[in-house]
Amino acid sequence: MTEPGTIREPVRQAARALVRRECDEWRCLEWDKAGVYPREVFDHIARLGWFGIGIPPERGGSGGTAGDLLVVAEELGRGSTDLVACFSLTAAGLRVLVTDGTDAQRAELVPALMAGRARLSIAITEPDAGSDAASLATAARRDGDRYIIRGQKTFCEAAGLPDTLIQLYARTDPTAPRQDGISMFLLDPGLPGVTLRRLPAMGRNITGVYEVFLDDVAVPADRMVGAENGAWRRLGRELPLERLIISAGFVGAALQVLDDTLRHVREREQFGRPIGSFQSVAHLLVDLHTRAESIRLLVYRGGELCDAGLPHAKEASMAKIASAELYADAARSCMQLHGGYGYITEHPLTMHYADSVIAAVAGGAAQVQRDIVARELGLRPR
Repeated sequence: MTEPGTIREPVRQAARALVRRECDEWRCLEWDKAGVYPREVFDHIARLGWFGIGIPPERGGSGGTAGDLLVVAEELGRGSTDLVACFSLTAAGLRVLVTDGTDAQRAELVPALMAGRARLSIAITEPDAGSDAASLATAARRDGDRYIIRGQKTFCEAAGLPDTLIQLYARTDPTAPRQDGISMFLLDPGLPGVTLRRLPAMGRNITGVYEVFLDDVAVPADRMVGAENGAWRRLGRELPLERLIISAGFVGAALQVLDDTLRHVREREQFGRPIGSFQSVAHLLVDLHTRAESIRLLVYRGGELCDAGLPHAKEASMAKIASAELYADAARSCMQLHGGYGYITEHPLTMHYADSVIAAVAGGAAQVQRDIVARELGLRPR
């Protein structure tokens, strides 16, 4: 197995330098508190070609591997997992377009996404279709050269950002088995009948979380991506890599929290000695670091399997479970070690704490991920 810090060191150093210079956790804290999207950061990411990592240059991408993509996500996570979410939405959606889009869609959108002139969000979840996403009820009815779409989506990250297209999943065949009647459309949120409402969230306020209301929206038929009624199967193919990207971001965030805390416990003295020298503090941090390094290797193992064209759903779900729980445990424990200072909203730990709460849900609930792993182990029927 390739050690993640060796072959990909140039990518890691470039990503780490970007975060330190333009979007470290202190800047992200201010953006999060103000609900501000740092477009200039993502324009820089686009200029570096990072949205297209893992896509061959002959198909409009930047080359490299899925492992390189995970390196970028891990380093962005040191700033904020919200940065990772926004990066992942466009990077993962771009891969779908390259693989399943028409020639016209690729010619129009791949250069725009690579250049940062457009970005992607995704709309699957509905008020009554969360973890059971295949039960979605938003309906798309064919009407000549367009589809008329009616329904409601919720918890759509980044849907209201400028120049965003929403990857909208809707039911195009109500008579088919529920997983076989779903299609995906590229929705322009400026179309008549589309209403967005930003939700007041506890965290993840850089990109924002939105409800999307669709009142008989006419979407051109040529905005469907892939074959009609086949979107659910394609989604299942792409989700493992997306979960690995998210997991890499959680690992990066947890490592940043731990770095901050190591510095604090070395400098903070009580009872005449640094608090890090007390065994209870030291052992807690040792355990968290051990988990972080182990989970990091699991994330990159998933990336290697993806690059080799091998199944990696099990590793992706394992990584998602473990990295989300690590981030939450690290944020909570390190807040305690910082004492009252970590509870002040001027400290990035408060942002990490709020973001870590949703980590076990974002990208697939932990309970669902455990069911996926159980199926891969042969413990549940497929």
